[in-house]
This record gives sequence, C-alpha cells and structure tokens, in this order.
Amino acid sequence: MTYRLIISDKAEELIDSSVGYIVNKLKNSDAAIHLLDEISLIYDRLEENPYQFGDSKDDYLRGHGYKEAIITGMQYKLVFRVENDCVYIVGLFHDLEDYPSKIE
Repeated sequence: MTYRLIISDKAEELIDSSVGYIVNKLKNSDAAIHLLDEISLIYDRLEENPYQFGDSKDDYLRGHGYKEAIITGMQYKLVFRVENDCVYIVGLFHDLEDYPSKIE
C-alpha cells in the first residue's frame, strides 16, 4: 500500500525556518543539506510504511495518534499522524523545543 503525504503549511514553514537558521545563523550549509536529504528519505519511507516509525514520546501527542521520525545525525524530529491512507506531516522540531504545545 502506498500512503499519500500531506504536508501542512505550518510544517513547510518550520522546515524552511530550520534550514534558514542553519544556513544564515550557524553558517553551516552542509548541515542544512543533510537535514533536507534526511527529510526527503523520511518522506519516501513514510509513503511506503509510516508505521515503521515510533509513537510520539509525548503522552498527549501519542494519545492522539502522533508519531515521530528522528532525523539521523541531528537533533530534529518530524512529527506526523496517519489516517487511512494519508500521512499528515505537522511539523519539524528541534529536540530542545516544547513542540507538543505547538501542535494542534
């Protein structure tokens, strides 16, 4: 079964903001490229089987069906939920953020 990705406007803004921060503030274009490459790989995996990723570590989000995909080699996670054959990407967050308060 192939799943359809639906990337929220907020998720796209968060990704753009994270990449912008890494490039402009940290001056690390290699890290920004790595982040985008990892997100692309996760998108491919989500289309094939979103259930290969773990449930959210946050009790509230987990209770509402949210899952997390960890960005390899970075302190970021992609948060999403699955409904039928759709995967709803809701955000990209740094591990130090209070991301549960920013969802929904």
